[in-house]
Amino acid sequence: MDKKYTRFSAEEFAQDTNFIKWVKKGTDQKEWERFIRENPNLTQDILTARRILSALHFNPKDLQDDAVYTIFKNIDSFHSKRHKIKRTIRFREILQYAAIFILLISLGAAMSIFIVGRKGGVNPQMAILPPNNNEAKLILSGGEEIILKEREPELQFNATGNLIKIDRDSIINYNKKPDQDAMAQVVIPYGKRSTLLMSDGTKVWLNAGSKLIFPQKFSGKNRKVFLQGEAYFDVFKNKGSPFIVSSDNLNVTVHGTQFDVKNNNSDKDIEVVLVEGAVSLKEKGVMNLLSKEIRLIPNQKAVYNKADKTTNVESEVDVAYYISWKEGLLEFNRESIVNVFNRLSKYYNVSFITERSVELNRKISGKLDLKESLEEVMKVISDAAPVMFRIEKNKVFVINKINNLPVR
Repeated sequence: MDKKYTRFSAEEFAQDTNFIKWVKKGTDQKEWERFIRENPNLTQDILTARRILSALHFNPKDLQDDAVYTIFKNIDSFHSKRHKIKRTIRFREILQYAAIFILLISLGAAMSIFIVGRKGGVNPQMAILPPNNNEAKLILSGGEEIILKEREPELQFNATGNLIKIDRDSIINYNKKPDQDAMAQVVIPYGKRSTLLMSDGTKVWLNAGSKLIFPQKFSGKNRKVFLQGEAYFDVFKNKGSPFIVSSDNLNVTVHGTQFDVKNNNSDKDIEVVLVEGAVSLKEKGVMNLLSKEIRLIPNQKAVYNKADKTTNVESEVDVAYYISWKEGLLEFNRESIVNVFNRLSKYYNVSFITERSVELNRKISGKLDLKESLEEVMKVISDAAPVMFRIEKNKVFVINKINNLPVR
């Protein structure tokens, strides 16, 4: 990527031919994604430039990139001459004239215009979760990788750990005999979920963006697994071999129970919600041998703060609210729009980009069926909140509804 882009403003990005080709046709996608990762200070300018070009949104069949570039230049010139102002005009003002000017010059080119208010612009907080394009996979104890193609792959290990059923019709006979230290992994990227039946009979639901490391065959005094992300466990009872979920600096120990553990990299807390049975929480490490063990009873939630290493316990929580995801549902009760978008970005592997005028802290309540398409889910949200949306590949652009735009 040319170093000149590190000095570009939003105006310069929106007028650059290579940038326009990336926005309109995805040209050099990986290079631009790498450039954004390496230059996070330019994120807001890039999003602003994308919004400008997306607002024009010409059909590529009707208008070529050079024409889009020329139109944008003409819009700029038109606005400048009309008001006799300097070149450094605000782009949100350009957009107010874009629709008028395009009607004069587009000659029927297909388009859709996003109308923005005086206080419009891209909200820098809302470039949520760039899509994770990794594939779901099972990594066996010998290092063999198996790509899981289904959106919700189902895995089953037999009691010896060497016969693995994948979905309904694929069976793997693993000739290598798993020993006590043989660990397998299931990696589930954003946009997918999975269920896993382990060799001891424990069933696990893995949420989007999660990884579970576990013995291909359980043996020894305990059954220990390692989790990053979120999972729901239905543990097979075995009094002689406690089941332990290790997540960062916390161990969750059970003997036979159902519970949910959530520990995402971006979260400052680890959450444990107990549905039935009993679990105990304790910090890991030699220095924590004398640390207090906290026990939970059903309908309690423990929140462990990773930074200050404190744990708070809430009683009589609505467990269905926290575990509905495993049934393909997303419940939210007076939850902010930004939190709902954060969760949807993982389920559908998309990025949300909103304008500054969108009230991100507005509280909404409801239930979404994640088996539906993203478009159908966004229609439900649009009915519950004063927002409009537009989906382009793996990005969702969100703006205020017209009658909720700020008054000039």
